[in-house]
Amino acid sequence: RVEQKSIDATSTSQTTMLNLQKETSSATSAIPHVLFALTVWWILLPVQSGFAYEEFSNFTGGHLRGTISIKGTLSSPERFNLVLYADPYYCGRISDGNGWRFSPITRLGADRSLPGAIVFLEDIERGKPVPSTPRVVQTRDCVFHPYISSGKTGETFRFQNWDPVEHKLEIFLTSRTGGLRLFGQDLPPHPDNRKSDFLSEGATGTHRAGPEVAYTVDKPGIIVFRCSYHEYMEGWSVVLAHPYGTMAGERGEFSITDIPPGTYNLAVWHPMGHTTSTIRILPEHTLNMDVDI
Repeated sequence: RVEQKSIDATSTSQTTMLNLQKETSSATSAIPHVLFALTVWWILLPVQSGFAYEEFSNFTGGHLRGTISIKGTLSSPERFNLVLYADPYYCGRISDGNGWRFSPITRLGADRSLPGAIVFLEDIERGKPVPSTPRVVQTRDCVFHPYISSGKTGETFRFQNWDPVEHKLEIFLTSRTGGLRLFGQDLPPHPDNRKSDFLSEGATGTHRAGPEVAYTVDKPGIIVFRCSYHEYMEGWSVVLAHPYGTMAGERGEFSITDIPPGTYNLAVWHPMGHTTSTIRILPEHTLNMDVDI
């Protein structure tokens, strides 16, 4: 069964967009921080160890491919009352129309396949070279894009604010005692971005990127980035010290190639759940494996 934190946000009175307030009280804003710490602990899946990955090419590898699907009953997404957060009118353009925003939702594919799940080998010590890829995370319409990603140690994440409102970036590393704060910095908007260009009737504003903020991840693990002004904004990245990880596609499909022969722990991670299993890779052989979370 898949279990996910759910917040009872039921209100006895309807909150409309016209009644939203600009200010947020310190008493109410403290509550999501406690809930956030609990969330970070729950979805922790260990991916780090003390070894240093060694690149080498003198091996005949095997391959792994399959699909990821999710079983059980999915709980409702977390709800956030916009009256408690900054910029309710602009950020409320994506809402239920009654003053509520929801936590990001992954739409399941056919046969409950799970796109966006990160599939990786745990603690593989040697293998093919580690590529380096630019990592760009954008905020647009008060949403982090992409919501889920994977990266490598030593890579730099570049954050860009395309909204006409300011965001406060915070980056945490998950741990068994809660979220370990790694970094925090303002994400200012582009000076030519104006909220009125998006809120006026019939207006179609232009998104422009504000000053870029960079952060280099120096250790493997699961990191979460969020905006402390808008608590419904969150994004996740599984950072690995090796290249044997991938993201499931739209139909839950995945493939990892050129794996040194041996026995490994295969991990599958998603904010909605995770699982591990033991696999054995043979040279010049493709292991087909369908995994249920």
